[in-house]
Amino acid sequence: MTTTRTTALRAGMSRRALLAASGGVLAGLSGLAAGCGSRAFVQATGAVPARYARRTHIVFWHSFASIVGDAMQKLVDEFNDIQDEIYVDAQFQGSYDQTAQKLAAGVIARQVPDISIFSEITWRKFHLADALEPLNDYFDADLAPTAYLDQFISEGTVKGTIWWMPFARSTPLFYYNKEIFAKAGLPDRGPRTWTELREWGPAIQGVRTASGPAKVHALTSGDADWFFQAKVWQWGGNYSKGLEVTIDTERPIAAGEWMIDFIRKVKMAYLSASSNIDFANGVAATTEMSTGGLRNATEQAKFPVGAAFLPAFEHFGCPTGGSGFGIMATSTPARKRAAFEFVKFVATPQKSAQWSIATGYLPIIKAAQQEPALLAATKENPNFAVAVRQLERTRVQDLARLVVPNANVTMYTALQRLYSSRDSVPDVFATLARKLRSSADLMREKYDRHYT
Repeated sequence: MTTTRTTALRAGMSRRALLAASGGVLAGLSGLAAGCGSRAFVQATGAVPARYARRTHIVFWHSFASIVGDAMQKLVDEFNDIQDEIYVDAQFQGSYDQTAQKLAAGVIARQVPDISIFSEITWRKFHLADALEPLNDYFDADLAPTAYLDQFISEGTVKGTIWWMPFARSTPLFYYNKEIFAKAGLPDRGPRTWTELREWGPAIQGVRTASGPAKVHALTSGDADWFFQAKVWQWGGNYSKGLEVTIDTERPIAAGEWMIDFIRKVKMAYLSASSNIDFANGVAATTEMSTGGLRNATEQAKFPVGAAFLPAFEHFGCPTGGSGFGIMATSTPARKRAAFEFVKFVATPQKSAQWSIATGYLPIIKAAQQEPALLAATKENPNFAVAVRQLERTRVQDLARLVVPNANVTMYTALQRLYSSRDSVPDVFATLARKLRSSADLMREKYDRHYT
């Protein structure tokens, strides 16, 4: 869940077309990662500066751009400068989904990096394809699994084996324009419930901005399914129970119909092509964005930014998200060990805190939360503490979104259609459920083999 996840695609290919292609490539992964066949895997290409020529060369693919990308490169540069044995070659590959698509193509072409960033969705596809290295044996006295927040290290663990290491972990947050709230006579806090935000709507709409009356709430398009996961829980439903799809049942439909009334009936919410830009420009008074967008939102906005827990409805609901490291099974033993040395470096409390301060991502190392620099940053901008406080109330997303092939693009495409048309919620969710069930049935046996 980063700003790069919704970055405009290169080469004129639409995001939807790219992800469809990605699904096809990912489907062809199984068996290739284990090294079958006569042609060996080689390292993805990358230039090595002369001063690093005698080191072990590690190719690292990532998905961070803009402010977050600068923070990532700073960590890489610091690692390269504090030791003389390893050179990490950081290469930006686009959004999480673009990176996964390129990595899948690289596995099939047998040319891959040594370590890559994977989202909470994409790592599972590569794990199911046997393309990831098991990591338990790489931990030592300098870094133990217990250093990480329990819920994050457990998300990358399957049957006692760690496959995915936490790094840029996030949750959705509710963002609000403090200036508009003050002019509307509202309290300086986020709404405790969606009903309360709807009650505040007329006051917000009464505030004039440079672009006209303030809009109440901008709905994001690119990760609509991640944010709607929270709403489904808030209304007492689920996307799925295990792999049994339930998006077309009573409670998810009720959540969808409430949001459609918010858009169509009272006209307080709208589907934005870029909710973060609309919010930063003062067009929309509120929106939902990732914790990982906090630094970017704060610096882009020309007004004081407020951050709060997600609103509740009958229940509170908030999913975890974001990304972490996976080491490729096809790398050489020496490069795998070297790649893990970089993981250990960014997992020190000081560097974990540095990453959180620079980006807004959660401090995933327990001791990082007590680092003086992070404590000082939180005191200066209390928004940095909101996601940490909300974390204890979050949970892992429903299984269908995480493991069903192309579930996220199928889901957010359906939600985009719903938010921008006159289609009914039962019809849209019924079609969505049929597609998800069909895909779930195709991969059920493989999932059971790996996870149960």
